[in-house]
Amino acid sequence: MITRAKHKTLSIKGSARLIAVSDIHGHLDRFKALLRKVHYNPLEDYLVIIGDFVEKGDQVLETIHYLMYLSQFPKCIILLGNCEWALDAILHIPELAIEIPRYLKRVSANGLIRTLYHEGHYDDGHETMLGMQKQMAQKVAKEFAFIESLPVTLNVNNDLIFVHAGLEPRDNYKECGLSSYLEMQRFLEMGHPFKQTVVVGHLPTSNYDPAHICNDIIIDEKKRIIAIDGGTGVKMISQLNALIIHFENGQRRYEKDSVMPLPTMRVRCDVAGDPGPDHKIAFPHYEVEMIHEGEQFSQCYQEDTSALLMIKNEFLYERNGQLYCLDDYCDHQMTLHKGDLVKVAGIYGDYAYVSFHQEVGWVKLDFLEGAEHGKEEKN
Repeated sequence: MITRAKHKTLSIKGSARLIAVSDIHGHLDRFKALLRKVHYNPLEDYLVIIGDFVEKGDQVLETIHYLMYLSQFPKCIILLGNCEWALDAILHIPELAIEIPRYLKRVSANGLIRTLYHEGHYDDGHETMLGMQKQMAQKVAKEFAFIESLPVTLNVNNDLIFVHAGLEPRDNYKECGLSSYLEMQRFLEMGHPFKQTVVVGHLPTSNYDPAHICNDIIIDEKKRIIAIDGGTGVKMISQLNALIIHFENGQRRYEKDSVMPLPTMRVRCDVAGDPGPDHKIAFPHYEVEMIHEGEQFSQCYQEDTSALLMIKNEFLYERNGQLYCLDDYCDHQMTLHKGDLVKVAGIYGDYAYVSFHQEVGWVKLDFLEGAEHGKEEKN
């Protein structure tokens, strides 16, 4: 059981490259594609995984095994995230055994718990909740011995601190509560008093942008915070980010890279978008009120953000008599040029929901031609 925080320090001298990745969430193919893209060399490069490599994806066990393999290289450091902490608890605290069915229903559409549940055929009711929990834990005992050994912070040269979610404003960052390291919300807005620059994942960077869906790494030099979670496994439009830190002559330089595994389509002609202001809906403000229902888009109002926007009808759903938007959403009508290659998140009626140069929005399908297929970026 994970009951206390472990801390690790690292001294990097001379010239070196450190690659930081967070929130892989069981997307091993995407993670490997990112490592290929940044030309990761386990013998030469430092690699820091800032937690949340489990759940929300279909390759959770495979991801754990791959990280166990990488951890054999001295320059690979893996940190604990809140999802690993939660899984450890639900598999090892007897009082939480009764929560497993609720977890499967409300929290995890895929992931390790669901895999173990199906493999054990527990849906036929042949085992008690406590028996099921014990059997599941036994099947992944080796994997959780690895997870329980992980530190929660990494201090590099007493200049950089890597942690999954954030740090409390204390005199000593090692005295924070375990839940703060792993679950703190909106750390970028809160800030911290420490002299070090703090690198975090946990909260998708797009959540910090009130007007756009942008999953890029945020580097805030003034606050000494770098946020790198690109929303993999959480957002419909997401990416897996790599923060690359070059250590040279006592200085450090940042570089960003990412993979966004979406098919692409080419723009067949110039497209003039809507010059008006864009509007966005994001977590947790998904509840909306219908103002005017249209054939393709409906005008809706989001009370918490005072946003009046046009939502594609396929993104609207009703639950308990209340109307909601399905996911993070932007009503931007894209301006594009002939020959542009856009990434396609989905096709809904006569429109495609696309991403292009850090902008997300809508374009008529008539303006696009042939998709370039492939689930993951290869370059």
